[in-house]
Amino acid sequence: MVRARSEDYIIDRKTGFYNRRFFNYRLREERLRTERSGSPFSVLKLDISHLPDLIQKRPELKIHQMKKVITNIIRNNTRDIDIKSWHNDTMLKILMPQTSESGALILAEKLQEMVNDSLETFFGLKGVFHRTKNVAITSYPEGMEIAEESPEPERSMVKKSMAKPPIRWANKRAKAPER
Repeated sequence: MVRARSEDYIIDRKTGFYNRRFFNYRLREERLRTERSGSPFSVLKLDISHLPDLIQKRPELKIHQMKKVITNIIRNNTRDIDIKSWHNDTMLKILMPQTSESGALILAEKLQEMVNDSLETFFGLKGVFHRTKNVAITSYPEGMEIAEESPEPERSMVKKSMAKPPIRWANKRAKAPER
């Protein structure tokens, strides 16, 4: 009973993937692990926001069917250690620990082929899912190095102390008033 309740907090019941909050938590953990050990990881983002516009009849119903088809493809072609999450109805993110950019690229190409085959089979859409348009890959520690190299904009404001300096109690003798 306790296990079922705890799974409700991290798993989306509709897709069986992790929810957005848990994905972001694991992403932070993975970045900390990478800073410590230097081991790579990649994040693969799949955006299907333009696909419902290609369907003329009832696109609002078709997006959920597309999401179900893509969910099954992702589930069958990723590892158990990969963290998969739908961030909204049209954006899927996959966190792949111990995966460099080249490994993520191989998966992206494989997913492109399989998603296109499924969209053609179920919806009659040919070649509408492209790796360059619909997939973005961010790899770490390469992504962390780029973020560190970019200089932060200088701030024009001078920092002001919000608190007054501490009161110093001096142990001085009181001077007698001059007469």
